[in-house]
Amino acid sequence: MSAASAAVLPASTALLDIVERALHTGRGEWMFLRELRVGTGRGSGQLQRVDAFALNTLPYTGMKRVCYEVKCSRADFLTELKQPLKRRIGMRYSNEFYFLTPPRLLKAAEVPSECGLLEAGTADPEPARELLKGHAGFFYYDPDRREFCVLRIPAPWRDTPGPTWQLLAAMLRHQRRELEERPPTAPAQQKLELG
Repeated sequence: MSAASAAVLPASTALLDIVERALHTGRGEWMFLRELRVGTGRGSGQLQRVDAFALNTLPYTGMKRVCYEVKCSRADFLTELKQPLKRRIGMRYSNEFYFLTPPRLLKAAEVPSECGLLEAGTADPEPARELLKGHAGFFYYDPDRREFCVLRIPAPWRDTPGPTWQLLAAMLRHQRRELEERPPTAPAQQKLELG
Protein backbone atom coordinates (compact mmCIF):
# COMPACT_ATOMS: atom_id res chain seq x y z
CA MET A 1 0.00 0.00 0.00
CA SER A 2 1.45 3.35 -0.94
CA ALA A 3 1.51 6.32 1.40
CA ALA A 4 -1.14 7.96 -0.77
CA SER A 5 -3.52 5.02 -0.53
CA ALA A 6 -2.88 4.69 3.22
CA ALA A 7 -3.93 8.31 3.64
CA VAL A 8 -7.26 7.57 1.92
CA LEU A 9 -8.15 4.71 4.28
CA PRO A 10 -9.58 5.58 7.67
CA ALA A 11 -6.86 5.22 10.31
CA SER A 12 -8.63 2.32 12.03
CA THR A 13 -8.94 0.39 8.76
CA ALA A 14 -5.26 0.90 7.98
CA LEU A 15 -4.23 -0.34 11.45
CA LEU A 16 -6.44 -3.42 11.12
CA ASP A 17 -5.01 -4.14 7.67
CA ILE A 18 -1.51 -4.15 9.14
CA VAL A 19 -2.47 -6.42 12.07
CA GLU A 20 -4.24 -8.84 9.77
CA ARG A 21 -1.15 -9.09 7.53
CA ALA A 22 1.24 -9.30 10.50
CA LEU A 23 -0.60 -11.77 12.73
CA HIS A 24 -3.45 -13.45 10.87
CA THR A 25 -2.29 -14.13 7.32
CA GLY A 26 -3.10 -17.81 7.03
CA ARG A 27 -6.63 -17.93 5.57
CA GLY A 28 -6.75 -21.66 6.25
CA GLU A 29 -5.89 -21.03 9.88
CA TRP A 30 -7.46 -17.68 10.82
CA MET A 31 -10.83 -16.03 10.40
CA PHE A 32 -10.38 -12.25 10.75
CA LEU A 33 -13.69 -10.45 11.13
CA ARG A 34 -13.97 -6.66 11.23
CA GLU A 35 -16.79 -4.63 12.71
CA LEU A 36 -18.36 -7.80 14.10
CA ARG A 37 -21.71 -7.09 15.66
CA VAL A 38 -22.38 -9.75 18.26
CA GLY A 39 -25.86 -11.05 17.70
CA THR A 40 -28.34 -10.91 14.87
CA GLY A 41 -31.40 -9.18 16.29
CA ARG A 42 -32.23 -5.55 15.77
CA GLY A 43 -34.61 -5.17 18.73
CA SER A 44 -33.24 -2.62 21.18
CA GLY A 45 -30.25 -1.55 19.09
CA GLN A 46 -28.01 -2.24 22.10
CA LEU A 47 -26.00 -5.05 20.51
CA GLN A 48 -22.32 -4.52 20.99
CA ARG A 49 -19.71 -4.85 18.29
CA VAL A 50 -15.99 -5.39 18.24
CA ASP A 51 -13.58 -3.64 15.89
CA ALA A 52 -11.95 -6.96 14.95
CA PHE A 53 -12.20 -10.55 16.09
CA ALA A 54 -9.70 -13.22 15.06
CA LEU A 55 -10.48 -16.90 15.47
CA ASN A 56 -7.84 -19.58 14.96
CA THR A 57 -9.67 -22.48 13.35
CA LEU A 58 -7.13 -25.19 14.19
CA PRO A 59 -8.09 -27.42 17.11
CA TYR A 60 -4.50 -27.92 18.31
CA THR A 61 -4.26 -24.17 19.01
CA GLY A 62 -7.24 -24.36 21.32
CA MET A 63 -9.13 -22.33 18.70
CA LYS A 64 -7.56 -19.17 20.07
CA ARG A 65 -9.77 -16.08 19.95
CA VAL A 66 -8.32 -12.55 19.88
CA CYS A 67 -10.28 -9.31 20.10
CA TYR A 68 -8.97 -5.94 18.89
CA GLU A 69 -10.26 -2.54 19.94
CA VAL A 70 -8.81 0.24 17.78
CA LYS A 71 -8.08 3.60 19.41
CA CYS A 72 -6.73 6.36 17.16
CA SER A 73 -6.94 9.18 19.70
CA ARG A 74 -6.22 9.59 23.39
CA ALA A 75 -9.69 11.03 23.92
CA ASP A 76 -11.29 7.87 22.53
CA PHE A 77 -9.10 5.69 24.77
CA LEU A 78 -9.83 7.78 27.89
CA THR A 79 -13.57 7.51 27.16
CA GLU A 80 -13.15 3.74 26.94
CA LEU A 81 -11.46 3.67 30.35
CA LYS A 82 -14.43 5.49 31.87
CA GLN A 83 -16.82 2.92 30.37
CA PRO A 84 -15.23 -0.51 30.89
CA LEU A 85 -18.51 -2.25 30.07
CA LYS A 86 -17.96 -1.25 26.43
CA ARG A 87 -15.28 -3.93 26.13
CA ARG A 88 -17.27 -6.53 28.06
CA ILE A 89 -18.41 -8.43 24.96
CA GLY A 90 -14.88 -8.58 23.53
CA MET A 91 -13.53 -9.79 26.86
CA ARG A 92 -16.32 -12.36 27.14
CA TYR A 93 -15.53 -14.15 23.87
CA SER A 94 -11.77 -13.71 23.46
CA ASN A 95 -8.80 -15.37 25.08
CA GLU A 96 -6.74 -12.22 24.53
CA PHE A 97 -7.95 -8.62 24.26
CA TYR A 98 -5.77 -5.93 22.67
CA PHE A 99 -5.96 -2.21 22.23
CA LEU A 100 -4.54 -1.38 18.80
CA THR A 101 -3.15 2.14 18.45
CA PRO A 102 -0.76 4.26 16.43
CA PRO A 103 2.73 4.41 18.00
CA ARG A 104 3.24 6.14 21.33
CA LEU A 105 -0.42 7.04 21.81
CA LEU A 106 -0.66 5.30 25.19
CA LYS A 107 1.59 4.82 28.18
CA ALA A 108 1.97 1.26 29.46
CA ALA A 109 0.64 2.23 32.89
CA GLU A 110 -2.66 3.38 31.31
CA VAL A 111 -3.52 0.01 29.77
CA PRO A 112 -5.88 -2.04 31.97
CA SER A 113 -4.21 -5.16 33.39
CA GLU A 114 -6.63 -7.49 31.59
CA CYS A 115 -5.67 -6.01 28.18
CA GLY A 116 -2.66 -5.94 25.90
CA LEU A 117 -1.31 -3.21 23.62
CA LEU A 118 -0.28 -3.44 19.98
CA GLU A 119 1.04 -0.46 18.04
CA ALA A 120 0.98 -0.33 14.24
CA GLY A 121 1.56 2.12 11.45
CA THR A 122 3.84 3.04 8.58
CA ALA A 123 7.41 4.30 8.78
CA ASP A 124 10.63 4.31 6.80
CA PRO A 125 13.22 1.74 7.95
CA GLU A 126 15.28 4.02 10.21
CA PRO A 127 12.35 5.51 12.17
CA ALA A 128 10.82 2.02 12.31
CA ARG A 129 13.92 0.72 14.12
CA GLU A 130 13.27 3.29 16.85
CA LEU A 131 9.60 2.30 17.06
CA LEU A 132 10.53 -1.37 17.39
CA LYS A 133 12.66 -0.74 20.47
CA GLY A 134 11.06 -1.89 23.68
CA HIS A 135 8.86 -4.50 22.05
CA ALA A 136 7.54 -7.33 24.19
CA GLY A 137 8.52 -10.27 22.04
CA PHE A 138 6.84 -9.64 18.69
CA PHE A 139 7.55 -7.16 15.98
CA TYR A 140 6.81 -7.08 12.28
CA TYR A 141 8.17 -4.80 9.58
CA ASP A 142 7.35 -5.02 5.87
CA PRO A 143 9.88 -2.88 3.97
CA ASP A 144 7.85 -2.95 0.75
CA ARG A 145 4.76 -1.50 2.41
CA ARG A 146 6.75 0.33 5.14
CA GLU A 147 4.35 -1.17 7.71
CA PHE A 148 5.17 -2.17 11.25
CA CYS A 149 3.38 -3.86 14.11
CA VAL A 150 4.84 -4.01 17.61
CA LEU A 151 3.64 -5.87 20.68
CA ARG A 152 4.12 -3.47 23.59
CA ILE A 153 2.15 -5.29 26.28
CA PRO A 154 1.15 -8.95 25.96
CA ALA A 155 -2.49 -9.58 26.77
CA PRO A 156 -2.97 -12.11 29.55
CA TRP A 157 -4.53 -15.38 28.44
CA ARG A 158 -8.04 -15.94 29.72
CA ASP A 159 -9.94 -19.20 29.51
CA THR A 160 -13.33 -18.12 28.27
CA PRO A 161 -16.39 -20.14 27.32
CA GLY A 162 -16.96 -20.94 23.68
CA PRO A 163 -19.10 -18.78 21.45
CA THR A 164 -22.84 -18.65 21.84
CA TRP A 165 -25.22 -19.38 19.01
CA GLN A 166 -25.72 -15.62 18.70
CA LEU A 167 -22.01 -15.03 18.14
CA LEU A 168 -21.75 -17.95 15.72
CA ALA A 169 -24.71 -16.62 13.73
CA ALA A 170 -23.18 -13.14 13.68
CA MET A 171 -19.86 -14.54 12.42
CA LEU A 172 -21.54 -16.53 9.64
CA ARG A 173 -23.67 -13.57 8.65
CA HIS A 174 -20.56 -11.40 8.54
CA GLN A 175 -18.74 -13.89 6.31
CA ARG A 176 -21.70 -14.17 3.94
CA ARG A 177 -21.84 -10.39 3.63
CA GLU A 178 -18.09 -10.28 2.90
CA LEU A 179 -18.46 -12.87 0.15
CA GLU A 180 -21.40 -11.04 -1.39
CA GLU A 181 -19.58 -7.70 -1.36
CA ARG A 182 -16.18 -9.08 -2.45
CA PRO A 183 -16.55 -12.46 -4.10
CA PRO A 184 -13.33 -14.44 -4.45
CA THR A 185 -11.50 -14.01 -7.73
CA ALA A 186 -11.88 -16.86 -10.17
CA PRO A 187 -8.80 -19.07 -10.42
CA ALA A 188 -6.63 -18.51 -13.48
CA GLN A 189 -7.30 -21.38 -15.85
CA GLN A 190 -5.78 -22.39 -19.14
CA LYS A 191 -7.27 -24.39 -21.94
CA LEU A 192 -5.22 -27.50 -22.60
CA GLU A 193 -4.80 -28.44 -26.22
CA LEU A 194 -4.96 -32.20 -26.66
CA GLY A 195 -3.61 -33.98 -29.66
